[in-house]
Amino acid sequence: MIRLKNIYKTFGSLEVLKGIDLDINHGEVISIIGPSGTGKSTLLRCINCLEMADQGEIQIEDYCVNINKITKADKQWIRRNTGMVFQGFYLFNNKTVLQNITEGLIVVKKIKKNEAEEKAFKILEQVGLLEKKDCYPSSLSGGQQQRVAIGRALALEPKILLFDEPTSALDPELVNEVLVLIKELAGQNQTMLIVTHEINFARNVSDRVCFMDQGVIVEEGPAKEVIDNPKNERTKQFLNALRYRE
Repeated sequence: MIRLKNIYKTFGSLEVLKGIDLDINHGEVISIIGPSGTGKSTLLRCINCLEMADQGEIQIEDYCVNINKITKADKQWIRRNTGMVFQGFYLFNNKTVLQNITEGLIVVKKIKKNEAEEKAFKILEQVGLLEKKDCYPSSLSGGQQQRVAIGRALALEPKILLFDEPTSALDPELVNEVLVLIKELAGQNQTMLIVTHEINFARNVSDRVCFMDQGVIVEEGPAKEVIDNPKNERTKQFLNALRYRE
């Protein structure tokens, strides 16, 4: 279980997160949808401690952290147990695909190089890129680079994977290969929290959907129920606008 309690975040006078509460069960996939600028990505970054929330609690299994009392050791533990996949790929361009996967295993997990490589081979097979193990990121498509980034996060065996609009930087024809991989992970009982603008994907892959607006979770529930039959007027307005554009 991952539990977020009363998460607040401001930037100057701008209140971005206004007391977020969210429980995520083991193996559950939750998608967060909503308009731009409403705090969705900030929430993920606060969970991973890339941004520090102003107050609140983060609990991952039995490890509970009060943001106001967080220590350096707490931050390190949280980062080691939450895998982050960004819009951009943030791969090491001077390292091969294999080295991008093994870097975290060797540096963070302190695993021996040969053991790290064995694990990386399995991960690369899982993400469909074993034949690219000796290639450099510059020779890969955007979709392939994002799959390497997902593999890098998976290698550390996080308690939860956090996806920050993982397809938004991709050309339309490359989006599907990444969505297929995420759907496969969902079928393998991987706990995931996904910020996405792919509404149909969120509907089909998620156990629950949260609609965020102006720093709060306005509506949450079973994915198909929220997307097909939203109860909140703001959720209806947002989804109707998307359908109109389609």
